[in-house]
Amino acid sequence: MTRSLGSKRVLITGATGFIGSHLARRLHDEGAEIHILLRKESSTYRIRDIIKSVVLWQGDLTDPRSLHSCIRHAKPQIVFHLATSRNVLRDAALMDVMIDTNVKGTVNLVKSLIDEEVAVECFVNTGTCEEYGNAPTPFHEDMREMPVSPYSASKVAATYFCQMVYRTMGLPIVTLRPFLVYGPSQDTDVMFIPSLIDHCLKDKDFPMTTGDQTREFNYIDDVVDAYLLAAQCRNAAGEIINIGNGIEYRLKDVADRIVQITGSSTRLLVGAIPKRSGETEHFFCSDEKAKRLLRWEPKISLDAGLQKTIDWYRNNL
Repeated sequence: MTRSLGSKRVLITGATGFIGSHLARRLHDEGAEIHILLRKESSTYRIRDIIKSVVLWQGDLTDPRSLHSCIRHAKPQIVFHLATSRNVLRDAALMDVMIDTNVKGTVNLVKSLIDEEVAVECFVNTGTCEEYGNAPTPFHEDMREMPVSPYSASKVAATYFCQMVYRTMGLPIVTLRPFLVYGPSQDTDVMFIPSLIDHCLKDKDFPMTTGDQTREFNYIDDVVDAYLLAAQCRNAAGEIINIGNGIEYRLKDVADRIVQITGSSTRLLVGAIPKRSGETEHFFCSDEKAKRLLRWEPKISLDAGLQKTIDWYRNNL
């Protein structure tokens, strides 16, 4: 069971993203003093209902001056770092932007906290399940990462940098690696579940791969619980922790469930598109560390989570 962070000053980077917006809303409901680092070009539609109740700091991870100003004035007790540049393509053209934002940006943020001598109780860094790449399943935190894209390689580098800072400078940093997350307000143009829901609610046929590859899926509310627990767990400092349920499903089976729950006439065009080059056939984690350290276990089943998600899109598309 999570405890409230309602008495804390909290800084969130990436608060306009999918996970970040749900985290910001939960902290708002708990009464926390929320500060958000916001890029000038960011859309705030996901947090429009709470935006008047938070403090916005215009800045960018690649701009150390703006970070120092934000940290100096906000003086956060807890930092949730979710801002990232995400693109999983195996494209060399992405190397510079991934290094600049995900590696140097994280370095800039950490350095700002150290330089400004802010008494941070916990820095929750967001890694990614993509760091494991083509490693054998189930993925566990002690195995060597095998990144397969500039994005996943940059996140591995940021993770190791954060661990170094904890060991040598004492900044209490924990890195969470969320596994595939779904729920309300996720973009429908990229991710499998929201894209299929969008097609189903519009009765459009859905082209997909053969769907025999397996994935695990985690409902957003459970993942937010994990972030709150990590921020309050002293024993988590310096650790890498998978946030996932470890239950694998065939994509085809999940697709069938979504079509059934929506009652749609959508046809699944199985095999209509090829799998990505080098795509991993099985992708799920060991969740033992999260259970042991954070006392975290997901509460929402796949069917219940899909129903909640479908209901949201039905009312908001």
